[in-house]
Amino acid sequence: MVEWVIFELREGDYLMPTPNLHHNLVQQLSELMDSTWRYENFYKSDASACPKCMEIWNMLHQRHEEDITTLKGHLADHVKAGDW
Repeated sequence: MVEWVIFELREGDYLMPTPNLHHNLVQQLSELMDSTWRYENFYKSDASACPKCMEIWNMLHQRHEEDITTLKGHLADHVKAGDW
């Protein structure tokens, strides 16, 4: 299941721009989550006639799920450290 995470920085009444470091992590997380959604909803069913294609989509899906877990954990570390 896809979970979306929204972060917001505030300084006074104005939103602060997100540093590239944080933006890049969130952007990559978004890309990977989009990919896993496509694997679940389109790619695997489209590949049902080709076992090798199905194997590739399953492998990529698993890899991206692991990458999502890593990125979410690291983003949480930044938030807990107060440098977000």
